[in-house]
Amino acid sequence: MALIVLAIAAGGAAWIFIALRKYKERKAFEQEREARFVAEIRKNKPAPTAAPAPAATPKATPADPLAAVAESIGAALTAGRGADAAKAFLAVVDQRTKLTLEPPVWEGLGRALLAEGAYLEAAWTLHAGAALAGDLVAAQKRLVEVAARAGDAGQPQHALKLYGTLLAKYPQSQYADFVRANMKTEEKKLAKG
Repeated sequence: MALIVLAIAAGGAAWIFIALRKYKERKAFEQEREARFVAEIRKNKPAPTAAPAPAATPKATPADPLAAVAESIGAALTAGRGADAAKAFLAVVDQRTKLTLEPPVWEGLGRALLAEGAYLEAAWTLHAGAALAGDLVAAQKRLVEVAARAGDAGQPQHALKLYGTLLAKYPQSQYADFVRANMKTEEKKLAKG
């Protein structure tokens, strides 16, 4: 009897050891993938200038068109014109990874895109802003939030895509069970047509 108990205990300990090792490997993989994502966004970020331009000098338009778009997005958000910021972003959406915006600007842009009903783009910008700020839990939360809004707006295909993105990027997410349950709901909506 003691041998059976010992064998069960040894098997349980081995299982726990293997599960912990797999968890650590997966966590390291996720961290590396997020680091690559953040590095891709940051690689085109310009270095800070030595001295700010004098206030009396009119601001020159940047020679780089993406820098001009980034500047116009920031200015539009500051002025409370989210629709203009969204329009400027959507004009260069194919080059979004080259845009150099600060995390709060990404967040504001994401909110503006969400208000315009551009759910996939909103999710990307909100996720990018949170990831650049180093808050991966908030990045996951943003994906869930936008997916839920897309589902509520009658766009289950977008909700499913965003939920799938979350599970692909963060399979061990604290939101995984919630996402899987919501995916079933959205699949039913999609099947009803």
